[in-house]
Amino acid sequence: MARDEVIDSLTTDAQEHEAPAREAVQVMDPATVRNMMMKMQLEAGEQLGRQLVADVQHTREVQEELLFEMLETNKNTPYGREHGFADIKTVEDFKKLPYTTYDDYAGYIYEVMEHGTRGVVTTEEIVHFNETSGTMGNPKGIPYTKRMAEVLMGYSGAFTIAMAAKELGGGEALTRGRAFCTMEGHVNTLKSGITFGSLSCKATSDNRQYLSATTTSPDAAVFAKPGTDTRYLHTRYAIAEKSITEISCVFITNLLDLMRYVEDNWQMLVHDIETGTIDPSIQMPDDVRAQLENALEPMPERAAELRQIFEGGFDAPVASLMWPRLVLIRSVAGGGFAPYTQRLRRFLGEQVHLLYTGYSASEGAFSVPFELDNPSSVFLPRSVYFEFVPVENPDYDHTLGLEDLEEGVDYEVIITSRSGFYRYKMRDAIHVTGHRGTCPTMEFLYRLDQTVNMKGEKTTEAVLRGVADRVAERMGLDLVDFSVYPDVDVHPPRYEFLYEFYHADHDAIDLAELSRVTDEELRAGNYDVDYMTEDGDFAPANALVLQDETNQLWVDMLVMRGKAPNQIKPVHIIDTEQKRRFFYALVDHDVCA
Repeated sequence: MARDEVIDSLTTDAQEHEAPAREAVQVMDPATVRNMMMKMQLEAGEQLGRQLVADVQHTREVQEELLFEMLETNKNTPYGREHGFADIKTVEDFKKLPYTTYDDYAGYIYEVMEHGTRGVVTTEEIVHFNETSGTMGNPKGIPYTKRMAEVLMGYSGAFTIAMAAKELGGGEALTRGRAFCTMEGHVNTLKSGITFGSLSCKATSDNRQYLSATTTSPDAAVFAKPGTDTRYLHTRYAIAEKSITEISCVFITNLLDLMRYVEDNWQMLVHDIETGTIDPSIQMPDDVRAQLENALEPMPERAAELRQIFEGGFDAPVASLMWPRLVLIRSVAGGGFAPYTQRLRRFLGEQVHLLYTGYSASEGAFSVPFELDNPSSVFLPRSVYFEFVPVENPDYDHTLGLEDLEEGVDYEVIITSRSGFYRYKMRDAIHVTGHRGTCPTMEFLYRLDQTVNMKGEKTTEAVLRGVADRVAERMGLDLVDFSVYPDVDVHPPRYEFLYEFYHADHDAIDLAELSRVTDEELRAGNYDVDYMTEDGDFAPANALVLQDETNQLWVDMLVMRGKAPNQIKPVHIIDTEQKRRFFYALVDHDVCA
């Protein structure tokens, strides 16, 4: 059977229930809770590890078994009957079906979201709709079945924890203190009774009763009321806790932002810890402030430790000084996030390990890491059925399977999932880094639809990131983030880079030189842009400087609109009018050429 028998054994006795009040586990010693949960995770993770080792030796067989199980199970759904699932006998038969995108399923999905109708595109029980991590516009709901959620929580949860604990010399390295977790758990319920929101938010919400024993952030930060400064709360409670062993965040940018927040606001944070108060300038509802302050106690000894660390400056790795037991960071930190990870190292030092969380999306968990400090991950043959097309040859006349991929080549990902997506184009590009058994290992590269393509030049987000990093390095500036606008309102059109720099003296920035270096690096990064600029098809690239905190203000605005902050990605390509108006409104026009 293509069903994961290990996952089955771990979930057969599970029952759905509403999460009890957080106080339900307060009677148990927090260390006991952490040890109990770690034991369960290690046992489950070791079983899943043995399953994965077996699977990667027989990648083709596991993949085909999964494919035909899904086709057989769903042959009598409206979608299955329309596309003749019952008549598909071979993989080649299956590949005669058309490629699909979200719009091909929108009508079916809305019916399930509103009425809870079963058996429309899949016979599996849909237990949640993942909200896409897109920023502006109407959010999309990606159906998630019970089985897919179990695979995700098993492999991305228990398996990775067990792997990390083994490399760290045992689970006690992670149970000697709490975790600093930046997740926030806002989940809505649809008319059908099915939940809607990011999967990380749902997982956080489902485990609400255990958070006080395992993590530092207060309930008021994780399940925040509107108008609550959660950045302050996450940071204040984390630095007050000396025994933190690991830090967990969706994107490494979240942690970099919080560490910079500590650097900028440490005096206020230390004062509040010393006095057991919350600074009056911090925004939050009055009832939330009163509840938190009633529970806070002065911590003069901890405040003195922190003051001594911070007064020594931030050239030393202050995270390791604040949290001497810190051994692990779990986050999306490779690929396009690698530059942020490098900037974070000045706070972390080199002794803290990174657990790169693998390739996952709203549509599922597709790969898992197999060792610490390695951005590569191995595909999960039991997650979805995979097909691939080489990025350099998008008109390739057939697709490749997992077992066909070559090391060193970039591929576009196409999936068929338990949630009822068939030959679904993810629009993601991955790079194959090697193999474990017959299964490839990979790194995520970029979204194929996140490119600038004014005249066929196809400049990818990865190229734009490289340009911004090299420009900042050459100019001696600390890059917070950047956005690029393809300006077609001028003739000839041009690339316009909008930079935000950290603690930069804007009066000292030479905008003309910044633009010149940007144009030079862009042309070096894309040959087509180089010769098209030479021929006059493009004007030289232009650079602008954004006001401080622009990118944080973007996050704050989306949070006010109901987005979970841990799901918000940086805006690197300005591709909507809303984004254009926002970022151009915050250009610092006092920076002169």
